[in-house]
Amino acid sequence: MKLLITIYQLKNLEKLSVYADGFLIGSDRFGTRLTKSFSDEEIFTAISQTKALNKSLYLVCNQMFDDKQLESFQGWIETLPVRELSGIIVADLGAYKVLEHMGYSDLIVYNPETLLTNAYDFNFLADFDIQGVFVAKEITLEDIIYIGKNKKYQMFMIGHGHLNMFYSKRQLIDNFMYFTESENPYHNRQDLKIIEENRKDDPYPILEDQAGTHVFRSQVLSSLNHLVELKDFVDYLVVDTLFKDDDYAYDILKMYRDGKEDLNLKKQIQNKYQEVWDEGFFYKKTIYKHKG
Repeated sequence: MKLLITIYQLKNLEKLSVYADGFLIGSDRFGTRLTKSFSDEEIFTAISQTKALNKSLYLVCNQMFDDKQLESFQGWIETLPVRELSGIIVADLGAYKVLEHMGYSDLIVYNPETLLTNAYDFNFLADFDIQGVFVAKEITLEDIIYIGKNKKYQMFMIGHGHLNMFYSKRQLIDNFMYFTESENPYHNRQDLKIIEENRKDDPYPILEDQAGTHVFRSQVLSSLNHLVELKDFVDYLVVDTLFKDDDYAYDILKMYRDGKEDLNLKKQIQNKYQEVWDEGFFYKKTIYKHKG
């Protein structure tokens, strides 16, 4: 099992590479929920640096595109040294078709967030020569292991971080500020929380970026206590550091590389970043109930 990490500053690539096998970066033109929007020049630099460090580099292009964006996406991909990337992460099947048409099927990593919840759906694109897919983040550990035992290509999964649970392409904060005739100083801020009236002690991180508005679980998913079960089935485990920083990434990666929780380090991290860890949906079945 290889460890992939998001990053804020390229100057920390070498430091994080001590524990990471690869990195995720993107541009807000085509990616969303990014730690940072990297310029084309920075992406070229990251390609060069990860190559020198013998590390993987995945380009995150996980927005949902309209037709005009797909045209721009293809034009942008044509300007990049795509074959020097380890893969391109997409959420939109339109982006998949663009990359397939360009001859990059083998670089595609499909991440539709919530859709791949069983072995059949997970393996659906296996015959299309793509690299792999992300398993849904709202399924149990038992289901993940079952899919892993029956997978036909590489499995990616989010192993640590705040899980996104709501996404709208509308920029809802901006709409509210417009309605109240106020300026919007909150766009792209990573320090915002939304508090519900009946859950005041459980604030949710909220982010408005160029792709829309996103609300996340308040607790941080940690899979540290399940690495023994996961390591034989998960090919790439992603540590998402959104809302944190590269110091956080370094400390978290160390524990994942060691394969166990360091209780003292865990306590220091939780105190410093004021966060609570849990096991996400590993033991919680997601049940949809019809009204009435």
